[in-house]
Amino acid sequence: MTRTTTFRARLLREGEAPRTVTERAPSDAPPRTLRRRASAGGMYDIYALLDADGWPATATYSFVQTLSPARSAADD
Repeated sequence: MTRTTTFRARLLREGEAPRTVTERAPSDAPPRTLRRRASAGGMYDIYALLDADGWPATATYSFVQTLSPARSAADD
């Protein structure tokens, strides 16, 4: 049985104020990456784990990149 942990993720992005969001982790370890919806267009911001010293209550993530959803052959 997998234990789910709820934690506060601090998201860092250059040029923006840090923000804190509530996330869920499907294990006792912090996720190495977080994927957050960036816009209504289906884009996602990817954040990488930067600091987990406050785990399991908190973890800090740094922005890596914005990705669009993958297209499959069925989309054409």
